[in-house]
Amino acid sequence: MALQMLLRCGVEALSPRLHSVLPQSEKWLVGQASTVVILVAMEENLMTSLPVTENIRLGVLEDVVLYMERESNLENKRVLLQCFGKVLTGLMLTRRDVTSDGFFHIKEYFKIPLASLTEVLRAVDISTVRQILQYFNRNKDALKLSEAYVSTMVSVLFQTQLSKDPSLFPELAPLLGLASPTDIQAFPRLQDNLNVKTTINDNLVHLSLEKRWAFGRWYRQAFGPGNITAGGLMVVRDTGNLITCLPFVLFQLLSPAQILDGLDVLLRNPLTLLQQQFVAQSVFGTFRNLTAMQFHRLGNLSCLAEPQNLLLYKDSEAFSGIQDKIRSCAIHGVSLPSNMISSLFLNTSDLKSPGSLSSARLSQLADFLPWLGIDFLQKLNQSQLNLSLPALSAVTFSSAEAAVIVDKLSSNTLFAQGGLQQLGSLVKGVKVETLWSLSSKTLLSSLPAMALPNLTLSPSQANAVASKLWGSVNVTAWLDQVEPLLSSTPLLSLLSWARPLMTNTSSTNTRPWNTQQAQALFQEVMNIKSNLSPQAFLALGTIGPGASCKVLKKLFFSQPSSSSLRSLLVFLREQPVPLHTSLTKCVIEELYKLDLFSNLLGELGAQLALAMTVSTIKKFPSDMMNSLRKMIVQEPRHFLLLPRTKQELLVDKMVQTLEMYTGQYTQEEFQSLGVMATSVVDEMFVQLDRKFLMDSVELLRTLCYSSSKRDLMALILQEPDIFGPVQNWTTAVLNQVDRFIFFLPPDKLKLLPPALLTQGRIERLFQNQRRWEGEEMGALCMAGRDQEEKVALFGREQFLLQYFLGFLTMGRLTAPTLVPSCENLKSTAPSAWSIGSLTGMSNDAFTSCLELIGQDPFLTPYELTVLLKKTNQVYGAVASFPPSVVSRLGRLALQLTVEELGTLRLSELSSVAALGAISTWSTRQLPALFSALLNSTKLSPSQLDSSTLVAIGHIICGISSVEIRTLNAVQFSKAVMWLGHLRLACSEEQLASLVGLLSHDQAFGLISSWGPQVFIEIGVLAAGIPDMSMSALVKEQIEGFSPLAVSLIPPQKFTVVFNQAQINMFSYEQAMAVTPEQRALLSDVQQTALSMVLTPWENRPLDFRDRSSGLTLSPSPLCHLLGLLMLLLWLV
Repeated sequence: MALQMLLRCGVEALSPRLHSVLPQSEKWLVGQASTVVILVAMEENLMTSLPVTENIRLGVLEDVVLYMERESNLENKRVLLQCFGKVLTGLMLTRRDVTSDGFFHIKEYFKIPLASLTEVLRAVDISTVRQILQYFNRNKDALKLSEAYVSTMVSVLFQTQLSKDPSLFPELAPLLGLASPTDIQAFPRLQDNLNVKTTINDNLVHLSLEKRWAFGRWYRQAFGPGNITAGGLMVVRDTGNLITCLPFVLFQLLSPAQILDGLDVLLRNPLTLLQQQFVAQSVFGTFRNLTAMQFHRLGNLSCLAEPQNLLLYKDSEAFSGIQDKIRSCAIHGVSLPSNMISSLFLNTSDLKSPGSLSSARLSQLADFLPWLGIDFLQKLNQSQLNLSLPALSAVTFSSAEAAVIVDKLSSNTLFAQGGLQQLGSLVKGVKVETLWSLSSKTLLSSLPAMALPNLTLSPSQANAVASKLWGSVNVTAWLDQVEPLLSSTPLLSLLSWARPLMTNTSSTNTRPWNTQQAQALFQEVMNIKSNLSPQAFLALGTIGPGASCKVLKKLFFSQPSSSSLRSLLVFLREQPVPLHTSLTKCVIEELYKLDLFSNLLGELGAQLALAMTVSTIKKFPSDMMNSLRKMIVQEPRHFLLLPRTKQELLVDKMVQTLEMYTGQYTQEEFQSLGVMATSVVDEMFVQLDRKFLMDSVELLRTLCYSSSKRDLMALILQEPDIFGPVQNWTTAVLNQVDRFIFFLPPDKLKLLPPALLTQGRIERLFQNQRRWEGEEMGALCMAGRDQEEKVALFGREQFLLQYFLGFLTMGRLTAPTLVPSCENLKSTAPSAWSIGSLTGMSNDAFTSCLELIGQDPFLTPYELTVLLKKTNQVYGAVASFPPSVVSRLGRLALQLTVEELGTLRLSELSSVAALGAISTWSTRQLPALFSALLNSTKLSPSQLDSSTLVAIGHIICGISSVEIRTLNAVQFSKAVMWLGHLRLACSEEQLASLVGLLSHDQAFGLISSWGPQVFIEIGVLAAGIPDMSMSALVKEQIEGFSPLAVSLIPPQKFTVVFNQAQINMFSYEQAMAVTPEQRALLSDVQQTALSMVLTPWENRPLDFRDRSSGLTLSPSPLCHLLGLLMLLLWLV
């Protein structure tokens, strides 16, 4: 107390002098000087041995609390916490006044500016860290910290504080889920600390796959090959869950005995497919006396075993359990080798007499009926199918197979209320004609069956149901039930209900309307209330994306505050359906005019952000570019939808701005780019860190590669430090390479060891490639490839199969020694086999796979001709083909003569739809097909309903212009949303006639009155708009043009109807669709306008006011005061 009084007296003595030199804002701080002096002294260890009394302690705490309450400058608080945090925590922990707030200064750490957080937390002592963690875990929801703040905090605590005191780890454990992979890999070397290892093992189950891999890479720093080979039988159990996180190059060193001993540890973790494959091959390939209990523990790993290893147990009690596991895999869509299905389930004598199978046996076989084919299904009877329906309704059949089953079922099953509901996935086999005959009530009760996740109704079926329901009298009452088919509702059907629907927006503002539907409903909103406030706009929900650019602009500028604009952007970003190009373009153009644009970038989301041109993005500083990077990584889909050229330009600018061109392409850089990682320039990609590549082959296989990257990857895989020459590859290597094998050129493929490429192995390689193509990443990647690239990739697949199955000798086809079954074709692809082997198939096998063969896109015209002859041998002349055969012909029908096409029986829409889906008919074949349709149905063109017109598809171009004018305008307008998405080969005159139907007063009316919603609905048919009408189109109408419609406008017409001002209204996607032929006829002025869209001339620098460009150093008031107090301490 005496010391405290002495110090305060010193301050009081100096006060008159201090007050004469200090600014007004700092004078009040002098009163706290003694407190700061004591803190400084204690921090400098000058008073650590003195018995500081309770009164001094409480006095200091009271003064600091008062200071914290009164001080509004966060920088001053930062200095205090950074300099004296340890002392304050010590005082707080030893005080006796437990009734007051024990976290009074800990709270302040969560108010530190983000830019200073790392520096402050690094200087914090361990006691304070524990208090920070305690407070955070108690109050994290109330604190509402930003993602960046939490990320920085976690990073410092794990990378800096943990290395100071490993005993901190249990308290940090709740934050493991918030640690980034980079943080995890930077953990200090605590692998031998049992408590740390136990804590990690206990928490791994809650972490993402990426973070688990990061822990594996961290653990391998102290756990190498020697630890596994010398670790003994119990190494898996001793290591715990971390063993499953190790890179595969280490995981594959586990012996079969170690795996079997640690099976419980392995199976309680989410093993990757590669790990599962390794475990299955190790266990089933080594042990021959596994028990039924062990098979039960192994679970679905049995599905990855070689069939011959499972057949060893055929006469054991374990076999029925094996069959159950394989059946479960089939139900859940796991790809299985063809010989596994046939050997375990289909090689039984009772299948030779399908009609004699009991309903129980048929139910047992249900999941494998698609493998048995249509001929087998046709031999089943109604009684069998009715009793087995519960099992059959859950199986995924093709449309043709489902149609066979449905045709045999009792009519009572179909026509009763809720009857279709019993069909489950078999609904796809119901005839369109049957759907039209059902009442609206029956259809409504069956909608849940039509909304199954794996069920896709054909366009004709969807049109029939939607048209029937929207034609009833009480649409608004059953909007909830019809929601699954909203996207299939024709715009014309919706327009007549727009006013009733918008009378009560609460029933419509949560529905997943497509763009044109939302635009139509929004227009109705504006008709009711022309002036919308931002709050009223947000209340529109899913109708909001139908707003025009004019309305959005008004909303942006009515309240141009940061918070208001953020609300609008979040609203648009969270819509359940993609935003139209015109909307994204409008948002970017209008926001770009605002000074707030740079501050709003993080709220755009990937879809809106990627609507910006590369010339705009290239001007971003590093912080904005990093924000864009994060958005794309979080929402990769929108990046994959970009043209490849834009992808590569954008990524090139991004890596330059983020300074990634620094030699080796590191793991951190690769992972930070996410989906963009493979779009860097070739010179950067080839520098990819080889250690990371070896550890992450399974991750790399999931990504999308251009042709040049595939060639580079093929070379990298053959490097000595990776997998070496292909002739030395082993089963373990092939497991890792997997679908990358198709990146190898033929001259390298043929060097692979023949013993590795068995038929079963080849089938698995094909299946894994198809599975990747079916996933979102693969599907979008393949959609971005041109036909030439797809053919080149398929050529390597075909070469691999034909070379290693003996069809090729010295690059030439030889007489087939192997004839595929239908199961083999389903596991690979018909066109991958030689034509001789296909024609050598048994009639039953060939007809079972006729639909699959007809849908193969890679069969050549010659092969199609040969296969059509095979079809004739089985079914006879074309005129005798039943509708069920016609619906399965697919591309084989392209080889039919005009005369043969005229004899086809097209009385069922399933047959018509199958032929209408083909886009490569000749101009002579199309009229023959349409004539066959009329002859088979005995209908005139004017009698064709919307579902029939949808089924006609490309055959619409086989209708003469005269006959087109006789079509029912209303029915055609209800079919146009499907027809408009096809690349139709109609003549200019035919397109003009079709547009004439759309402009009928009972359809969409005069072209001049069409809004963008009509142009979006009619798609390619907009190319048929007459010259005068097209030249008069305004901006909103042009925005509705699809890129495909732009490309189909005849070149001479294009140059006449679009002046430079209209071309300048094009979106980037529309401009990209302009063909070389169209561009060649443009005038210089038109060319310039087009170039301005493709490469915007605007080069206005962004306004980065109010954004930090670095640290500005200037003395703060607290800095002055602390300096003065240090002088005072010296004087004392």
